[in-house]
Amino acid sequence: MACGAGRAQALKLLLDEMFSPAIAAELRSRGHDVVAIKERREWQAKPDPDVVSLARAEQRAIVTNNVRDFRPLHAELVAAGSEGHAGMVFVPATVLRTKAATGQLVAALETKLAEYPDDEALANGETWI
Repeated sequence: MACGAGRAQALKLLLDEMFSPAIAAELRSRGHDVVAIKERREWQAKPDPDVVSLARAEQRAIVTNNVRDFRPLHAELVAAGSEGHAGMVFVPATVLRTKAATGQLVAALETKLAEYPDDEALANGETWI
């Protein structure tokens, strides 16, 4: 049996462009697999459907506060016969994205990672912080 076979992997996150790479770095320092779009130049300024494709290829749930665009994408992706996705974590516009609020957002995302402990736990689903 291969090492790790039969054991689910932890949920991985992709932070949409509105989020600071400092959030991803802090979550990584705590043992989570998190990447911010802003950390990779080739991922920046992509249309939302391309972000979804990227997240699917990387098997990552998308963290975004772009509810207006990603909620309809979520509905399309989970419709019968569609490709699906690894999950979406919506951040309300009321959640501050300032440098001072980084710790609160990190804590909220870490709570979500605990709530969805494996890579399939949020598949084709959505949740809010």
